[in-house]
Amino acid sequence: MSIPTIRRLVYLSHLIVQIGSWAFRIGILIGLLQSSMSAAGVGVAVIFVPIMLGSLLLSPLVDRSDPLNAMMIVNGVRICALLAMSSTTQIDSVSSYASIAVLSLVQPVYLSAEVSFFRRILSEDSMIAALRNIANIDWLTYLLGVFAGAMLVSQLRLPGVLALNISAVLLSLMVLFAIKQYSMKLRSTTETPSSGTIFDLTPLYPAFLAVFLLNLGAGIINVYPAIRATAGGELDRNVLLIIVLSNGAFALLGALSVKPIFDRLGALPTIAGAAALLAACLVAMSLDASLPLVVASSSAMLGLGQIFAAAAHTHMVSSVAPDRAGRLSGLFQCCTYSGVGGNGLLFSMLGDELSFGLIVRMCAGSAFLASGVAIFAIARSTHVKASPTID
Repeated sequence: MSIPTIRRLVYLSHLIVQIGSWAFRIGILIGLLQSSMSAAGVGVAVIFVPIMLGSLLLSPLVDRSDPLNAMMIVNGVRICALLAMSSTTQIDSVSSYASIAVLSLVQPVYLSAEVSFFRRILSEDSMIAALRNIANIDWLTYLLGVFAGAMLVSQLRLPGVLALNISAVLLSLMVLFAIKQYSMKLRSTTETPSSGTIFDLTPLYPAFLAVFLLNLGAGIINVYPAIRATAGGELDRNVLLIIVLSNGAFALLGALSVKPIFDRLGALPTIAGAAALLAACLVAMSLDASLPLVVASSSAMLGLGQIFAAAAHTHMVSSVAPDRAGRLSGLFQCCTYSGVGGNGLLFSMLGDELSFGLIVRMCAGSAFLASGVAIFAIARSTHVKASPTID
């Protein structure tokens, strides 16, 4: 089996499992909302907080094992957690929350294993294409999963959503098992374990900081259109549909355009430019909070965010040895979700004290700082290259 064929099968596995995952996330949130708003709040917490822990604590384990084995183990854990949830009668029970937390805990491990696997079989120049394709799949399945999740909840209720997700994970597991059987020849016999330490990542510190600052600024701001679409406690479904389609379409467009931009400009200029444009969108939203501009700004932000994320992720994992790609991917995800969490705290703590426009301008300031950090990294790398060497 050739490397291109194996790549396509990994993408297929990712596509299958993501359709089920998005349907599950939407379905579980709708189910929790139908239970109570407080249940939905707890649900959001147990979905996102474990992602940060998993990316920081579990993703590095990927580098110590076969990435394909790691992906299969994650899918096995997912099946067990989903089966445990399907045996409960209360969606907001402790066992349900525990199952959701387990699913979130292993989510970043799966992506880190994918990135590590691609880093071991592809050249550094090919990594941007691989991460671009993963982002394309994520946003395509986002659109499909949103509609599938909402439909299943209305037609089959939550058990239908769980059945879809379990079936998807099982099918993904079968694809990964097939890849495993034919990928043994791809293992390198000359590759030695890396002896690097955390101090070797010093050149990447600006990229880590830029990722955190951008997400601290952008974070949950894309939920604001849905809030604006709510009037008198009733959600306008037609407006929500437009928001979902617009957000998904622009995110997919951003993921599609990142490779030519990356190839033309390079990693750091792409990161800096995307962050600056995203900050400009936030400024526009702060000046005019009407629904049309908010939807347009948030959709553009999602597209620019895909460009930023793919460029930053590629820059990080391509700057280290293949056997450290899992750790770097985990750190990238940790910076992302810690920024998102900080943005959520910003809105929850200051939402009643400050105006929406002022809070969004603060978010724009954080995004501009992310761009400034990337520009500083460009200037520093140019200075290093221009410095004469002493023989």
